Amino acid sequence: MITVVIPTLNAEAGLPATLTSLVSAAVSGVVREVIIVDGGSSDRTLQIADDAGATVLHATGGRGAQLKAGAE
Repeated sequence: MITVVIPTLNAEAGLPATLTSLVSAAVSGVVREVIIVDGGSSDRTLQIADDAGATVLHATGGRGAQLKAGAE
């Protein structure tokens, strides 16, 4: 089983498709959890992530810092 870490910033347009693409892997048990690490979105990114059941974290400082926070 794996954990998928997705760094986001105003990802409202693409996030639903990204999360949908993980459904079959989650159902089959390959994906254990999805962690969204947001860098300060001002759109509906956090609501979409929450509605999908993802764990939502917040981190600033760019993609590297977001991925580090998700991995921790």
